[in-house]
Amino acid sequence: MYRVDRRNFTIDDEIGPPDESYHEGEGFDQTIEDALEARKPEGNNANRGNGLFVFPELSDALRFSCVMTNSKIYKVQGLLDTVVYHRGDMNWTEVMNRFLGSEETLNALADLYWAGNKTFKPCWEVLVNKVEVVSVLIPNENERKSACYEYSQNGQNVERVNFYKNNL
Repeated sequence: MYRVDRRNFTIDDEIGPPDESYHEGEGFDQTIEDALEARKPEGNNANRGNGLFVFPELSDALRFSCVMTNSKIYKVQGLLDTVVYHRGDMNWTEVMNRFLGSEETLNALADLYWAGNKTFKPCWEVLVNKVEVVSVLIPNENERKSACYEYSQNGQNVERVNFYKNNL
């Protein structure tokens, strides 16, 4: 698993949810999270606002890092008391951005997210309470920019990025 985060961690550090949610960043629309919260299945304890998102795939972590400035990529693992709250396709939230004016459509898309359905090109995110750092793959902004530049120059084909090939 992989964590994209702006905070600094070292090997064996425990990563918990950040003090500030990603919801407080630019380009975020609370309407989407409100729809997801309203449609969350009964008994599901997932808290998207206060949870910790990790990616099962390095390719998805790299893509996400390319839109999250000043981020680092950590290879992580669960601890004995790590709780997995949900695994969903993050791309449903991108689709929801196109339908902000339609509550009915937002609700239907939220249902697809919570059901674990996938989009045409899924980007799986796993919502957990905490993980532990195994290694630091991208430790600083220069390395992030370099990997993202290579990603964009190769037609957004992650398999052609040296960082990706070297860390499989």
